[in-house]
Amino acid sequence: MRYLLRLFAFVLFFAVMPVMSMTADEAMEKSKAWFKSGKAWDLSFRVQVFYVDSPEIASQDGKLLVAEGDRFVLEMAGIKFYSDGESLWQHNVEQKQVLIKAVEDLSSSLHPSELLFKYLNCKAKSISEGEFGGEKLWVLKLDPSKYAGQFTQMEVWLSKKDFSPKRLFTVDPSGNGSWYNIVNLKVMKKVSAEDFKYKPIKGVDEIDMR
Repeated sequence: MRYLLRLFAFVLFFAVMPVMSMTADEAMEKSKAWFKSGKAWDLSFRVQVFYVDSPEIASQDGKLLVAEGDRFVLEMAGIKFYSDGESLWQHNVEQKQVLIKAVEDLSSSLHPSELLFKYLNCKAKSISEGEFGGEKLWVLKLDPSKYAGQFTQMEVWLSKKDFSPKRLFTVDPSGNGSWYNIVNLKVMKKVSAEDFKYKPIKGVDEIDMR
C-alpha cells in the first residue's frame, strides 16, 4: 500500500509540474530570425528607471525608427535625434537649434539604436514565463558579460507568437534598474536613406561640429 501511495505521489508530481516547451537557446534563435524579416523597425517605448538610493521613478516616453548601421530617428520630450550612420543631428526643439556631429566621434553608449539590438548579442542563460499587459510572454535571463561595465543584469521578454521583444530589463553597476516597455513594434520592409536625415526647418539654427 505504501508503495502504491509513493508511486501515485510520484506520478502526480510530474503530472502537475510545468513542462517548458521552449529552451532559452531556441527562443533566442527565433527572436533573431524575427529581426531578419525586416529592413527597419518602428516603435514607441516607455523607459522607467528605478534608482537604488531613491524611491522616485524616472519615466520617459519616446518613439524610435531604427535600422542596422547606426541609422535611427529617436524622438523624446523636447529633443529629436537623426542618424544616417555617418552624421548625427541633435535637434533641441525649444532652443531652435540643431547640432551636427560625426557618428564615429560618439561613444557607443550614446547610440540609441542599440536599445533594440543589445540583447541579441547575449547568450540566454534560462527561460521562464511571465505576464505583462495581459499577455503571456517568454522571459529570458541573459549573460551580461558582453556589456561588462554597463550592465550587471539583463533580461528580455519575448512574444510567444512571433518572438519579438516586448520588454527589456537592465541593472547597471550602481544597482539602478531600468525597464524598457516596447509598444506597437512594427517591421518595416522598405526604408529610404532620407528617412534617417534631418530636413532643415525655417528658423532653426544648424551648428556643424563634424
